[in-house]
Amino acid sequence: MTCSLTWQNVRVRPTAASPLSSGNITKTGTSVMAVVTNSSTSFGRLIEIEPAASGLSKATSSVFTVAKANQTVSFGALVARTYGEAPFTVGASASSGLPVNFSIVSGPATISGNSVTITGAGTVTVRASQSGDANWNAATSVDQSFAVAKKTVTGSITANSKTYDGTTAAMIASRTLSGVIGADNLSLSGGTATFADRTAGNGKSVTATGLSLSGTAAGNYQLASTSATTTAGIAARTLTVSATGENKVYDGTTAATVTLLDDRIENDVLTVSYTTASFADNNVQNGKPVSVSGISVSGIDAGNYTANTEASTVADITGAALSVVGITAENKVYDGTTVATLNLDGANVIGVVSGDEVTVDASGVAGAFSDAEVGTGKLVTVSGLTLIGADAGKYTLTQPTTTADITPQ
Repeated sequence: MTCSLTWQNVRVRPTAASPLSSGNITKTGTSVMAVVTNSSTSFGRLIEIEPAASGLSKATSSVFTVAKANQTVSFGALVARTYGEAPFTVGASASSGLPVNFSIVSGPATISGNSVTITGAGTVTVRASQSGDANWNAATSVDQSFAVAKKTVTGSITANSKTYDGTTAAMIASRTLSGVIGADNLSLSGGTATFADRTAGNGKSVTATGLSLSGTAAGNYQLASTSATTTAGIAARTLTVSATGENKVYDGTTAATVTLLDDRIENDVLTVSYTTASFADNNVQNGKPVSVSGISVSGIDAGNYTANTEASTVADITGAALSVVGITAENKVYDGTTVATLNLDGANVIGVVSGDEVTVDASGVAGAFSDAEVGTGKLVTVSGLTLIGADAGKYTLTQPTTTADITPQ
């Protein structure tokens, strides 16, 4: 700034004698003209004016320049923040006393006046500046940065109950987050869930690990933990027990023997047993129904199953073999035939179940040598014996043999 002053600090004297003299005016003290250094000797000049025929002489004016002053901005460090915090104000001052302006240099934030609004996680740099005015030069801007931490959110899950399958694998049913700001696009994703153990039970602990965040706002958040726990049940598995019947020879009872099979999980330790297996009746027949009852399951893995207590199957009851003993053949003289004469007086049937009605009918019995040749101890085959009686159908009869001699004529 350039100032032109014509000083009126003059003395008028009548002659050229010098009771007064001219010289520099020195500024002392403090005045409103702060740009002029105190004790300056170039503030102006004191001039004496002498009257002359042509008028006043030695009148002087002085011109000087007042420069703009420099100023500085004081802007203190900013504290770290967390995404989701409420808007906050910043403050700074200029040595000139002029107002300071703020702006965002970089980072996820906006500013209005001196109020900062955080819009995401990261590093934000705020600039404080004062552009000066007619008396003050612009100040050097001051930048301050602060970190915006990710907001911590907590994930939670629910898990589906399942039927025992021999594994600890669990399925996550739902995933939720607490602590999300407003309508931020943020979801809990991923994760693998397992039961604490594989056994059947209610309210079993389930732990999910490997959870993560997804969504457009994921960069502004962090999980308190990448794992979460819940509870779910493992229901006992239905064990299907089936039976395979074993054929038997008629013994007068309905008792049956079966082999049990089941569809247990591979490598599970189970023992499956039954109390009773029986035919519908004791008659000889193929493919007879067999009923099995009292099925039970034991073993270290039995608690993981519920089993049927009854089953059915089929099996055969074949006729019991009867034998006839005590039949003999008479020796004979060679006659060129194989006909043998039998003696039935000592005949007896072996193998009839007590109480059964069955006898041997010998009305059509016949005996025959193996050939007609002379010999001793020759084989004689008996034929024509049959079974009769109410229970005859439950048996089979093996035709007996005996021996006799054919002597020469």
